[in-house]
Amino acid sequence: MRQSVITEEWRKIPGFPPMYEVSSWGQVRSHSRAAQGRTLKPRVHKFTGFPQVKLYKENQRGWYYVHSLVTLAFPEEEK
Repeated sequence: MRQSVITEEWRKIPGFPPMYEVSSWGQVRSHSRAAQGRTLKPRVHKFTGFPQVKLYKENQRGWYYVHSLVTLAFPEEEK
């Protein structure tokens, strides 16, 4: 039996500065001077229980759900 290997793919997040990337496995990393490609540690939202990361967008920082960033970078392909 043949097993397929699923690899992690990284993509830029549309609408965010190009220093941010999200993976197909739900990890977010930053390539800023300070972070130098490190994976950001998410926090769990107090009420929803979903993981969030803090990102800068248009000179303001805010908390963004990781699953929302994944859907931006990996839109479902229409068949």
